This record gives sequence, structure tokens and C-alpha cells, in this order.
Amino acid sequence: MRRFLGSACLVGLAGLTAACGKSKASESATEFQTATVERRDIVSSVEATGTIEPILTIDIKSQASGEVLQMPVDIADTVRKGQLLARIDPRNVQNTYDQAKANLDVAEAQAKIAADRLERSQALADSGAITKDELQTAILNDANAKADLVKAQTNLELATKQLNDATVRAPISGTIITKDVEPGTIITSTNMVTGGTTLLQMADLSTVQVRTLVDEIDIGRVRAGLPAQITVEAYPNRTFHGTVLKIEPQAVVQQNVTQFAVLTRIDNEGSLLMPGMNADVTIVIGTRDSVLALPNGAVKTPDEARQLVNALGMDPSLLQASVPATSGDRGPASGGSAGTTATTASTSPGAGADDGLPSAEKLRGMSQEDRRKLLQSLTADQRRKLMERFQKEREQRQKAGDESAPRDGFVFVQTANGRITLQPIRIGLSSLDYTEVLGGLSQGATVLEVPLSLVQQQQLLQRFRQRAGVPGVSRND
Repeated sequence: MRRFLGSACLVGLAGLTAACGKSKASESATEFQTATVERRDIVSSVEATGTIEPILTIDIKSQASGEVLQMPVDIADTVRKGQLLARIDPRNVQNTYDQAKANLDVAEAQAKIAADRLERSQALADSGAITKDELQTAILNDANAKADLVKAQTNLELATKQLNDATVRAPISGTIITKDVEPGTIITSTNMVTGGTTLLQMADLSTVQVRTLVDEIDIGRVRAGLPAQITVEAYPNRTFHGTVLKIEPQAVVQQNVTQFAVLTRIDNEGSLLMPGMNADVTIVIGTRDSVLALPNGAVKTPDEARQLVNALGMDPSLLQASVPATSGDRGPASGGSAGTTATTASTSPGAGADDGLPSAEKLRGMSQEDRRKLLQSLTADQRRKLMERFQKEREQRQKAGDESAPRDGFVFVQTANGRITLQPIRIGLSSLDYTEVLGGLSQGATVLEVPLSLVQQQQLLQRFRQRAGVPGVSRND
């Protein structure tokens, strides 16, 4: 739906004299392409890469020391809670248990004898047959016997626990992901200074997560609860579905690029996703079905439009025009209102700063690698200004409560007599390729794709202004 307009010397603008065709300007032709307003499905998303990792991982250690006698599980085995994982040589703890049990029997007998003696001593003391000192001795012996009984019971409980510790069982249901020892290995308990020997590591892989790093430019669009699509190289024809769990507050700075970790939770049906897999994550910000749309290259933000108007010498008042309230069509699945009147371009974020920095829409349409290279090429002051601009935009979007909140835009159009002018439109959701048109253009309308790079082509623009005067464009005499 695109066609080439203009000639070499006209810089894509019709209506100049044929004499210009003999100039050197014709040797550096700049042809404008056209784009047509069509109905399309738009999906706005944030893309990032990360690594699959389990949400819950447990290191399995033993509180008993000794030789590993039995280990009936292996890596990738799925185990149930309480299932046997390892058995440690129980001889030492078994001996301790037997001794504690025998000591308890002695303590119980001594406690019973001391209680009987106290009872008899009390009766004799009442009849005056024994002295008060003898009664007090019987009371003390009974108290000591009871204390020894409690100590023996405690020692037996501890010995029982140590004996049970020689048998290691699964604390949760999950999958064995690492195995560090084999039968015959001598291990230390967790009571040792070293913290004990790790026998194996297990994780619950029924639900996993992806940790991705999202640029500061996009992080304001991401929030918990958004749907996400995940693909991995192991299953190229399958898409897994997840939900954004949370955004970690601590920034990560890599090569002068500020990023934030985003955790996306995935239901791992069939345990197909394994820890360590590289994953591509697409976080869906918003969708629109069958709405009017234009390629991103044809839509200009107020800041971009102003730069082009200044470079081409066009009338600045064109930037103050607004969209009629009856224009636009959001489409059947948009849920938006078509009757929104556009504000003037001067109120849009970034419209007053001619600093040559790219707009948010421009950066979001770039690949991660191109965006990273661009950000690294900026000075600290330029990055600060860029972030301030994005912050203003995020605040406006948050107030609107919708990523697709209507905002101002402009397009270049060619009139019936072949002249170029600037036309305001109302735009909504944007994807990497297309932008939703809410007002100002009808289906089938044709616009020009005027590249922002014209701003840098000063020599070509100067020849254009010297040779022609086109309505809407001021001539330099």
C-alpha cells in the first residue's frame, strides 16, 4: 500500500520548477513513501530475554554425620513429600538411642522408689518416728529423682531425633535437580561449623519463573498481573503463557544502561521448562482488534513534528491545530471513545524541548541492541533529560489509567493540488510496527512517511527553501 512520490530535487515535495532537475540536488534524491490507513490488530508489548528458574529451591542436608549407605533417588527424579532420599550409617546414633532408652528406664525406677520413700517418711514424721531433717532428705531425694527422670526423657527424645535424622526424607514434593554425593560418601551434619554436607538439591517445577531485565524506558509500562508469552529454543513451535509476578525495586546497571529485574511466573505443565533454559518473554501491555492504524514511520509525535516543521520552514501554527471531536474510530474491541477532542501540541510531553533526543515511541520501536547502543552513546546529562521526558509521559499514562490513553500525533499529507501540509491526528496504542489512529483520519486515507532524518540534511533543505515556495512552507529570500 505504499508508493513513491516526488522527484530528486523536490525532496519528495511536488510543485517545484523543472529547472531544479538540472541542479546537483537531483543527485541526492530523497523520495517519500506513502502509507494508507487500514484496519489492523495491534499488540503492544515489551520484549526481554531471561533464564528459567524454579520459584522454590531447597538444599537437602542431613543432621546426622557418617557414611551414606543408601540413596535411592537420582537427578530428574520426581519425588513425593516424605519419600526416602538417603540413609546414613545409623550405628553411632543407634547406640546413643539405646543408651538413652536404658537411662530412662533407670530414671523411672529411681523416681518411683524416691516417691515411695517420701510417702513413708511423711507418715513416720507425722507420728514423730523420724526427725524433720530425715523428712527433708527424703523430699530432696524425690526431687532429684524427678529431675533425673526429666533429663532422661529429654535425652531419649534427642536420641530419637538423631536416629530419625539418619533417614533423610523429602520435605516437599518436587524434582531432584542436583545430586552431590553417592553411597559411600562420608558426610558431616548441619551442626558442624562448616554447615554440613549438601546431599542434593530439589525444586518444585510445577510452577517456574523467568527473570528478565527490562530497560528503564519500558519499565513504567510493566506492572504485576500483565499476561506474558514465553518461548524457549527447546520448543520453538510452542508458546508458554505466564503472568508478571513482580518488579524488583533495585536497578541493575550494565554498560551505562539502567534495567530492572521482572519476574514472570509460568505454569509448567508437564515440567517441560527446566532451570537454566534461555527464554524470550513478551509482556503484553495492551491489544486492539481491527482498529484503524498507520505504520509508525508515518506518525509523528508533537516533538518530532515540530522539529520537521522548523527544518522545512513550515508555518508553526500548524502545530496548534486540533482534531475534530467527531473524527476517529477505535474499532469493535477497543472499548474507547471515538469522540475525543485533541489538545494542542504544545501541551504534549517533550513538545518544548528541541534537544535532538529520540521520543519514547521511537525508542520503543528499536531493537534492544540498537537501543542499548544509542543509550550508551548519550552523555550522562542527555540520559537524564531523556529519563525526565519519559517520566512525564509515564505520569500522564498512569493518570489516564491506560497504556492506550489517547494522545496527540501528526501526519504529513499531500493535498489535491500536490502540496504538502501537516495534519493533527489522535493516536492510541502502539506496537513495534503500527500505531492506532483514534481520530483525524478515515479508513483509506493516504499520508506521507517523512523521515525525521531530514532534520540533519541541512544542505538539501537549504537548496529546497531557496528554490521554491510551497504553501505551508515559508520561502527564504
